[in-house]
Parts: sequence; C-alpha cells; structure tokens
Amino acid sequence: MVSTGMRRVLARLEEEKAEAAGLPEPTWERMRRDYEDLGRDFPADPAAPGERTELGGVPAVRFAGEGADESRAVYFLHGGGYVLGGILTHRAITSRIALAAGCPVYALDYRLAPEHVFPAAVDDAVAGYRALVGRGLAPDRIAVSGDSAGGGLALACLLALRDAGDALPACAIPISPWTDLTGATGWATADDAVDPVLTADMLRRMARDYMAGQDARTALASPMFAEPDGLPPLLIQVGTAEILLTDSTLFAEKARNAGVDVTLEIETGAPHVWHHFVPLADEAGAAIGRIGAFVRERTE
Repeated sequence: MVSTGMRRVLARLEEEKAEAAGLPEPTWERMRRDYEDLGRDFPADPAAPGERTELGGVPAVRFAGEGADESRAVYFLHGGGYVLGGILTHRAITSRIALAAGCPVYALDYRLAPEHVFPAAVDDAVAGYRALVGRGLAPDRIAVSGDSAGGGLALACLLALRDAGDALPACAIPISPWTDLTGATGWATADDAVDPVLTADMLRRMARDYMAGQDARTALASPMFAEPDGLPPLLIQVGTAEILLTDSTLFAEKARNAGVDVTLEIETGAPHVWHHFVPLADEAGAAIGRIGAFVRERTE
C-alpha cells in the first residue's frame, strides 16, 4: 500500500510536471539550479555531516555518522542524466545511507556533459574508486552505489574495472538505474503519463548531449548491452511509476542469466529515485534502510 506521504509526493511531482508542460525547453544551467534548489529542500541528516575531499583528483564529499566503521565505505555516484546533479542534490540520500550502512559514504562530483562528454564520467568514476582503494580500503569492504544515470554509471564503473583487471567491490546498489541510453529496450516507447518525473524527450536530450554523436550502445554508456558476467552481487531498487522500470528489470534478468547474484526490489507506486523524499515518504526511509542492511551484509 502506498503511504500517505508518498501520495503527497506523487501529487506534488505531477503538479510540477503539468506546470512545465508547454513551456520552452529549459537550459541545462536552469535545470541545474532547479535541481540544487530541490537538494536544499532535502538537506543532509545532521547526524552524518559532509566534509569536502577529493578522490583521484575529482571533487567529492565524505558523509559519516559518529562511530562509522572506517574500514568500510560506500562509493556513491549521483544521478541527473549525466548533465545535472552533484554534491548538493543528493545529500539527503547519501547522508542517510552512511547512517544506515554504518560507514562513510564518498559522493563523487564527476564531470558533467555537455561540457564533458562520454567517457568523462566513467573515467572519473574509475579514478575515484581506485583512489579509495589506494587509501587502503580493501575492495571487498567497498560498496558502489548510484541513482538514475549514476546507477548506470555505477554499473559502467564495475564493467570498466572488471575489464581492466581491477579487484571489484563487494557489491553494488543501482537505484532506478538508467542502463540503456538508446531507449530501445523500453523507455523510448513507454507512456510518459506513468512517470511524474521523467519524459522520453528529456532522456533523449540528455543522452544526445552526453554521447555527442558517439554510439550509445557501447557498454560503458549503456550497460544493458554489456556482458555482465563476473559482476559482484547487486541490489537494484526501482519504482513502478517510472518509464525506466525496464532498465532495471531487463538488466536484472540479463545479469542473473550471466550468473550474477541479483536482488531486485520493485516499489509499488514509487516514482523515479523516491529516496530523495526521505523526510516525507515512509517508503524512502525503508528503501535506504534496506540498502544499509545489504551493504553491512556484504562488506562486514
């Protein structure tokens, strides 16, 4: 059953989507400001304050609660279609994952398109992971996570590390991941009315500016088209009110068929990355709690 809080979130998102319909297409700069405003509405949990740092030359923020286990870490890659988002936009999620997992979360502020096109984000993600290992963290004590495009980027990072012969992390948690930038496996023909956040046109624009004419079927852009064998255990969370639902379900099926240990959680009635709304919807806090339990189980 969808909670009262989630119903209110859905109503708010639908209202905002309706207001935006028919207006001129906003610039990425405008959308970046709007996304940061959302992040200010949902700040970090004060029990896990953020501290600026860097990983492999890439800006990052470390979130940790009192008594955090420093021998473990969650490495988090934010969403935003590779063109939006950053440290400000995901503090509500990352700080609470740190508390739920009982270890620091390192959130990477990787380069964005169209200023920095594919594979800049993948290069930054790999560099950040290697920097964590270089600080003395054992790979089997690290979990990699990310939401939306960041969920796809988390999978791309794993694939790049696997192919380069690096030791892989203990597990990964893609949240509402964007695994197919072409839309061929689902979202391009999905009913936009299902999703109060995303539209197919928005995703096409993001993919266009991230790929800049390159082949979107390449595995590190669209993990859906990769061979996923050898990846670590995955927890994939996705909602039913998403045009990206098949990006999770089909990738999960492909990974399972390749022998990967996959846990797929489908949240009834939840919109894209409902975790953002943790102060408002019980489903968000519960999902983050399950992420924390999964990380503890796989890294302790």
